[in-house]
Amino acid sequence: MKKLITISGLLLFIILFFVLKPRISADTEKTLNLVINNEVRSFDPAVAFNDDALFVMSQSHETLYQYHYLKRPFEVIPSLADGMPEISKDGLVYIIKVKKDIYYHEADGVLKSDRTLKVDDFIWQIKRLAYKPLKSTGKWLFEGKLKGFSEFSEVVGDDFQKFLITDISGLIKVDDHTFKIILDRPEPNLLYFLSMQFTVPVPLEVIDHTKNDLSKTLVGTGPYEFINHSNLKYYFKKFDNFHDEFYPSSGDRYANTENLLGSSKKKLPFVSNVIFEVISDESLRWEKFLSKNIDILDVPTKYLVKLSNPTSEANQNFKKKEINVKHFSRQTTRWLGFNMNDPILGENLNLRLAIAHAINYDRYIEVITNNTNLRSNSMFNPSIQGYRPTHQLPYDYNLTKAKSFLSKSGIKPGELTLTYSTRGKQQIHFDEAEFLQSQLKRIGIALKINVIEFSDFLRLGRAGELQFWTDNWIYDYPDAENLLQLLISKNHPGINKSGYSNDKVDQLYDKLSKTLQKEDRQKIMYEIEKIVETELPWIMLMYESTYILQQKNIRNFRKSFFIRNFIKYLDKD
Repeated sequence: MKKLITISGLLLFIILFFVLKPRISADTEKTLNLVINNEVRSFDPAVAFNDDALFVMSQSHETLYQYHYLKRPFEVIPSLADGMPEISKDGLVYIIKVKKDIYYHEADGVLKSDRTLKVDDFIWQIKRLAYKPLKSTGKWLFEGKLKGFSEFSEVVGDDFQKFLITDISGLIKVDDHTFKIILDRPEPNLLYFLSMQFTVPVPLEVIDHTKNDLSKTLVGTGPYEFINHSNLKYYFKKFDNFHDEFYPSSGDRYANTENLLGSSKKKLPFVSNVIFEVISDESLRWEKFLSKNIDILDVPTKYLVKLSNPTSEANQNFKKKEINVKHFSRQTTRWLGFNMNDPILGENLNLRLAIAHAINYDRYIEVITNNTNLRSNSMFNPSIQGYRPTHQLPYDYNLTKAKSFLSKSGIKPGELTLTYSTRGKQQIHFDEAEFLQSQLKRIGIALKINVIEFSDFLRLGRAGELQFWTDNWIYDYPDAENLLQLLISKNHPGINKSGYSNDKVDQLYDKLSKTLQKEDRQKIMYEIEKIVETELPWIMLMYESTYILQQKNIRNFRKSFFIRNFIKYLDKD
């Protein structure tokens, strides 16, 4: 009888084990549900350069270097690199070692399960940036800087066989885990470039298998392995062979006050599965977050008014539901742009000064952002090295001064009509245009509003065919040089929409682009700022920010527009 009970108990245990096993697995596996605005058109790291694509790709791809997750100002640290590079005194030679025993995802059999990282993989990707048929958006990183880069592009042309057998003279393999980068001139931002998706490693096997078209292939060494894409969702799972990487054990004041160091020294990543869902509709994203189907949400613009007041009903409801509301600055600066080649605006500094003093900046931020953004005090964003919080712009809201400068300009009130072009056709663009129209009306300047699509805004702006507009810039890396390129003569037509041209600024920019010492770089950027503020091709408006909603069970979240691989740091209770 005792034996029968024992057997019965064993059978019951086996039955319960198999019945409950799926439920146990589901309960113990953590899944992070996130949202993006648009489908990813290409996974190719030589081509993809929009927020949604980079966000998704960064979970599988890794770079030589990355930004410290918990430190500001931003600090570059090794990722796939085995330590920081050895740099020659003249800044022209970088010796970089890469970590050993770093495994790739298998990628549907494209790579063998034992395929590990080699320096060749970085060299292949940099060659891809120079390969003309790809029309890489990352070519600018090395063009005119890396020895032999432009020559390689010209010699290879469209010939794939030449691509395979031709070397770039500035990329020298020392051994499987060491290579040299040789530059034609010093590049102070090279470590930032080597932290960007453009420079992730790409094995030759992947290039061969895809015929050099990586638009549908996402394979890397990162913490999450891409599984599939279906029904507007991208599925990732934790990579079992991910190398040892640990949550940071130090951080800045914010990291300490926000208790972001609780996971220090724990092995990454924490979450087992990640799902990115494409939801373009703002209302649907909002509803899905409130239904707890999304874990973290950038608050859509039209809902900002619900959050801008800490005592609002929405904020009180979030507190009851234990939803965290967080406010982060963005690495984005916004300004008004003048066409400096326009016969009315470009030749009349007093007119530009009149406009600069006619705008109520506090009211602008209230109307356009519900007081969620910060008034600019400088050309430069607070996120970059050298930003001075005590700096003051040489103009402010003062109608008396505005009218005085208009009088000095030789233009009488009621005589002038300017054309303002919008950045798109969303409600915020109409609101912004009408606000500016009302501001200038008070000093006797009429504003005709030209409503255009964003694509037309870019096309016309880069062709120098706009008169007056609002512009902004999302920094690609945290350095003043990235913004100042928008004011250089050679970049017009192009990203220098204002057509601004100043020989002294061009010379200083050229000097800045080759100067390695931080203190010397900051002196140059301040000198450029002083000249630009005097000539006023731009009127600085504000530094942009964002509100984030976070479910109560998400830990370790910190927003950054440079750090897109932050998913590996997140945990979920």
